[in-house]
Amino acid sequence: MADLAAAAHGSNYRVIGGHRVHLLGRVYPTAEQSARVTADADAGMDPVVAAGSDLHEALVQRGYRRGRGNHYEASSGSEGTLAVDLLVPSTSGRRWERVEHNGRGFDAIPGLQLALSSEPLEVRVHARLTTDDTVVFDVPVPDLEAAVVLKALAWRSRLAAKDVGDRCALMTIVFEHRNDLAGWKLDTVRKGSRGDAARALYDLVAMIDRHQQIEGLTMVPARLAALIRRYVADPATPPAPGPLGPYGSNT
Repeated sequence: MADLAAAAHGSNYRVIGGHRVHLLGRVYPTAEQSARVTADADAGMDPVVAAGSDLHEALVQRGYRRGRGNHYEASSGSEGTLAVDLLVPSTSGRRWERVEHNGRGFDAIPGLQLALSSEPLEVRVHARLTTDDTVVFDVPVPDLEAAVVLKALAWRSRLAAKDVGDRCALMTIVFEHRNDLAGWKLDTVRKGSRGDAARALYDLVAMIDRHQQIEGLTMVPARLAALIRRYVADPATPPAPGPLGPYGSNT
């Protein structure tokens, strides 16, 4: 993540994936906080930046070699392999897909455009390594709402247990810090990426209501369903009508 921060400095990107969940847990601590472990650093960015030569050369200068399309690796000696993955917004907006930019293949993910267009959280990381050295760097991460949208749509695309666990962690943060989330719109907006995410979240609620087995849960299923119902508008429920105007029409 430190290498990514140095290589992508000045670009419009967001740290996503497991590191995002871990960092949000530090920014918004909860009583149930736990470390989110991941082996690579995922960066969501505009395709022009991801496929450009500047970022590529910056990673190469730090000892990385490009593998398939969007994947870079570097050796860290006895500590194993460092990896950076570059991801771009999905053109369909709803599913993970494979797209090509500048002759290179990239994983394109739904919800990323919302994260890139929203104001990020700028996080200063103080990371203590196993060597006891400390690395300090700054990274932008999606705000909490964009993180929930990304995670909901990721689960819909791949049905991974880790996405369910991350969703539990993110909804716990929403519960404990809702008053600090001035830009939260998932409880009212039913369209775009937010609407797609709401449908994915309520698909999970329906599974919980049917008592289906769901891998990755870190809380009682009924509690996760209750948190989603409390903080996310049900896309199947019509919005409440606005106030009546002077001639009896909604305004």
